[in-house]
Amino acid sequence: MNKLISLKKLSQIVHGKLIGNDIKILNFSISSKKIKQHCIFIAICGNKFDGHYFINDAIKNGALAILVNRYININIPQIIVIDTTIGLAQISLWKRMKFKNNVIGITGSSGKTSVKEMTVSILKNKDKTIFTKKNMNNHIGVPLTLLRLKNQYKYAVIEIGGNQINDISYITNLVKPDIALINNISEAHLEGFKSLKNIIKNKSDIFKYLKKKGTAIINYDDKNQKNIFEKLSNDKNILTFSLQNNKANFFAKNIIILPNRIKFLLISPIGEILIKLFLIGGGKHNINNALASAALSFSVGATLEDIANGLKKFKSIKGRMYPIIIDRNKLIINDAYNANPNSVNIAINILKNFSGKKFLVIGDMLELGIYSIFYHKKIKELTLNSNIDYIFSIGNYSYFSTKDNIKAQHFFKKKLLIDKLFLMIKNLDHYTILFKGSRKNKIEILIKMLLEKLKC
Repeated sequence: MNKLISLKKLSQIVHGKLIGNDIKILNFSISSKKIKQHCIFIAICGNKFDGHYFINDAIKNGALAILVNRYININIPQIIVIDTTIGLAQISLWKRMKFKNNVIGITGSSGKTSVKEMTVSILKNKDKTIFTKKNMNNHIGVPLTLLRLKNQYKYAVIEIGGNQINDISYITNLVKPDIALINNISEAHLEGFKSLKNIIKNKSDIFKYLKKKGTAIINYDDKNQKNIFEKLSNDKNILTFSLQNNKANFFAKNIIILPNRIKFLLISPIGEILIKLFLIGGGKHNINNALASAALSFSVGATLEDIANGLKKFKSIKGRMYPIIIDRNKLIINDAYNANPNSVNIAINILKNFSGKKFLVIGDMLELGIYSIFYHKKIKELTLNSNIDYIFSIGNYSYFSTKDNIKAQHFFKKKLLIDKLFLMIKNLDHYTILFKGSRKNKIEILIKMLLEKLKC
């Protein structure tokens, strides 16, 4: 698996035509700037860039061959295919099928990255673990992760995302997990999925490609997974997790949520153990994520001690309830990586539990299609019934989150928002500001602007 592969063999895998010498390659890259030894450059046609325009750069940086969708007049070997993205997927599937150890697949409407990172925190102390990095959970990122598979890794933890129909099916067919989890299902990416019914159907596709005798892990508290649970075939092992329902295989008792840590008793099929999570802001969703990661880790042989130690070492992820401590009793929470109705609801409920003045800065929730205005109005209802002191909104749809709310204001310019926010907090001794919004809003820019003003 870790040996050089001939271009002839590679052309057979991708059903392409080889032109040039049948040399051997070892590494694969879609970036002309990241060319390793014995590397083939795959010219992906993306939404913003066409890799074919960077072929000469790739060659200058050491590429020995290229994978393209048309003939290129160059002096190194090339494999021509109809679609280079599909070619990338076919090579990654070939790599996956040669991998002999456990592959974990994780999807869900929210929290899947946290579950992935918690699981990695547990498993990497047991043995070598490979996993999807950052936001590489789509039809490009997952194949790139699979291309890195080597049998020296004992575990592969793969996050699977999707924003339209068939995305999860396409990716999971490449991953072919031994263990699969749906963390939760809620209204996210409605623009692409069209309805909650379609979201449920598409998320459940992760189990369609689960290996025979594989393990399916279900959130027992999620009403949207009830039918999935009932339809799972008899040739699958099933594990469930729940916040408090003792009918589940993994559940929590004696929950204590403090400002900077969470404690609970994990009840499992192999006994019970005290779990400590050192996370500012708490939140029951973190317990839910920890239970999911415990079930995943148990499925590949982790002990209770492995689980407790791994979760104890887990740290907040940037952009996901990530704390930025300004001073004693002065806190900024960066939850700006992404947003959907469920994750915004969680964020508001977390902010409500802080003492001192509480501020919410909210950007648009995107990819909700015709439901956009409806769900932004729902945010207004949540904040009106909360103890949050002031809400700042920015964007187009978020206008409906603060309209006619006397403790809220909408902005169209970042500078005006930050100027107003800074004016309100500069003389306060105790405050928490939570920033939330979909990724394309780049809400993290607001955080950077505020931090710069606070330094002055």
